[in-house]
Amino acid sequence: MTDHMRIEELRDTPRVADLRHRVRAAMEQPPVGWLGPTYIESRFMSEPLPVRKARAIARKLAEMPTDLWEGQLFAGSMTLESPRVHCERGFPEYTTESERKAAAEQRLSIRSVFGHIVPDYPTLLGKGLRGIRAEAEEQRCQAGTNEEAAFLDSVAIALDAVVDYAQRLAERCEDEARAEGNEQRASELFEMAENLRQAPAGPSRTFWQALQAVWLLHMVFHSTMNGNAVGRLDQYAWPYLRADLESGRLTLPRAAELVDCFCLKFNERAQTIEEQRPEARTPESVEAARRTRHDTSSQIGTDRDSLDATNHWLQNIVIGGLKPDGADGTDPLTFLLLESYRRNRMTNPLLTVRLHRDSPEELVIRTCEVLKEGGGMPAIFNDEAIVPDLVRIGMPVGDARDYTNDGCWEVIIPGRTDFRFQRLSMMLCLEWVLNRGAGRTDGLQAGLDTGDPRAFTTYQEVWQAFLRQLDSMVGRVVQQVADTIDERSTIAPVPLLSALIDGAIASRRDMTAGGAKYRTFGMLAESAAHAIDSLTAIKTVIFEQSRATMADLCEALDADFCGYEPLRAQLLSAPKYGNDDDRADAVGRELIEAFTSIVHQHAQAHRSAIKFPCGVGTFSWYIGIGQGLGSSPDGRRSGEPVSSNFSPALGRDAEGIPGAILSYAKMNQCNLPAGGPLDLRLSKRLVLGEEGTQRMVGLVRGFVDTGGAMMTLTVADTEELRSAQREPDRYESLRVRMGGWCAYFTMLSREQQDHHIHRQEAR
Repeated sequence: MTDHMRIEELRDTPRVADLRHRVRAAMEQPPVGWLGPTYIESRFMSEPLPVRKARAIARKLAEMPTDLWEGQLFAGSMTLESPRVHCERGFPEYTTESERKAAAEQRLSIRSVFGHIVPDYPTLLGKGLRGIRAEAEEQRCQAGTNEEAAFLDSVAIALDAVVDYAQRLAERCEDEARAEGNEQRASELFEMAENLRQAPAGPSRTFWQALQAVWLLHMVFHSTMNGNAVGRLDQYAWPYLRADLESGRLTLPRAAELVDCFCLKFNERAQTIEEQRPEARTPESVEAARRTRHDTSSQIGTDRDSLDATNHWLQNIVIGGLKPDGADGTDPLTFLLLESYRRNRMTNPLLTVRLHRDSPEELVIRTCEVLKEGGGMPAIFNDEAIVPDLVRIGMPVGDARDYTNDGCWEVIIPGRTDFRFQRLSMMLCLEWVLNRGAGRTDGLQAGLDTGDPRAFTTYQEVWQAFLRQLDSMVGRVVQQVADTIDERSTIAPVPLLSALIDGAIASRRDMTAGGAKYRTFGMLAESAAHAIDSLTAIKTVIFEQSRATMADLCEALDADFCGYEPLRAQLLSAPKYGNDDDRADAVGRELIEAFTSIVHQHAQAHRSAIKFPCGVGTFSWYIGIGQGLGSSPDGRRSGEPVSSNFSPALGRDAEGIPGAILSYAKMNQCNLPAGGPLDLRLSKRLVLGEEGTQRMVGLVRGFVDTGGAMMTLTVADTEELRSAQREPDRYESLRVRMGGWCAYFTMLSREQQDHHIHRQEAR
């Protein structure tokens, strides 16, 4: 019997069942903020800023609580069980007033730490923090500037701080072991202490130590303003599990219990409290002229989206896929992690499975079986599409095969990448074309005046004006990134993370100052499906069919289609992306090719410093993005949500899931290495039983074979979602995909709940 079949037969241990129950119960209790240190000691304020940042990390870790969750096999918690104290937020101030003022002028602060990074956990497990520190010490004789010396000092201080924290946790475990009346639990606590004294300070020697080291660094990063992901856990932790299994140090049931306890740690800080419920929320007053994030995105509003994202912390684990040498990386830990997600029925850690044409059938089947139970995870990434795209932007094939994501879905190379991104609205560009550079909802002149759109007599004139707007937006962003690329290092360096990023210690530079092996900035096309549909509608209805003039269209948009229902009906009936319709898909390919080529043109001048991989995305902000847009030529009314990521517009994919996959695959042949998921909904009735599983397997295999890059599948029934609205207490574990993460459905805003229901009804 194969390992994965034995894994499927494993059941919860009493410990895991109890911990899961207590974690869920704790979620319902509002946490109390922790009053940690607010400043570093004044005697350190004359030191270089990177050293002061490391002192702040050390100060916080020196005072972090060491309380243990009763029965847990892993130490270190950002949120305690009892009392329910939350220690993630709050960080000691380490800057001077003049430094803060100078940073504010650049719209930066000590919190300008982006996260979205995967640290070099394989090196952590193989060398330990002291081994990494020794590498930094070896570089001291090479330091040619005060800045380089200060960076190496900051690394040493930060690494020592984590080691000291681990030792405090070990002492707490020993104290509790001595006071423990249960001999078995006392023995576990002593072993936990031994684990903490060995790792992360030194190399991990066992699977238990490896998981403890990864968890400890993960929680330390998140406690010090670095929201980082976990990466390919089944690849770098499997050698330790294999050695334990082969030597007899560990049994498979015990390994499963360790994995379950590890995964539950990611949910200790989760909240499902009354203020999140839709009926408890106060309507948000939004200003159309105040963009939420960037002036290149149409998103407005913050309160709803912030509450909806209460339980999202970029805690993604990626399993399966190719190894750097090209072999398949599926192993028993892959299945243990899948099974743990299935049984825990929680939103964290996020889970992504990488597949390719030669992925084991057992993995595809088990992935579909887990997806059938709901929750929207794992997401599916296709190595056949993503690896070649990464190679095309200059990544060595071995590194490309080792890709992971940043915590949502954006593609990065783990342990080697400094990554940021920005969304660029395709619909804003088109809105500016059709309104002489002004937004329809805010009236601001943010775009170019490309002439009176009423005077356009050909589709090419519309297209060329769109390209001018897009070129201006892209050029502006690329230049701004290039001009400010190192500014974070002047206020928010990351010495601890830099120690676990390939290239930083060797170059003696913080990651934020260019120390990482790769520096990438994702350029993500926002509201792409609606731009495709709108351009297709203009091309078809206005110029090919001559059903109306450009003046008619502009007047209809000005009126939000009031009094123009016949024209809106014609626009709605035009070909739409997501139906395997070559008319719409040709426009889509032209748009994506234009976007990627324009980015490439502007990025060329900066290629030695930074790469600008392209992608398509909205994340979970599709409601706020739509609120910032006026009515559009595809028939969408002002303020209506846009589609999620690179999914077809709501209700426009008349050909169902196969049509959506085929259209999407055509777009992904245009080189989108940063990614762009196709988010789909499946009714439970379509996947019932073994026949339903095989139907899903065929769907997933078809997605891989056609060259789609990323797909998420939420399996739910409309009535189930409506019932959850009516009786939320009966559906506390119902989860839905939110563009890059998952959420408890009953804790979402009413707008989000209704949107998910309408998306399901469209299937």
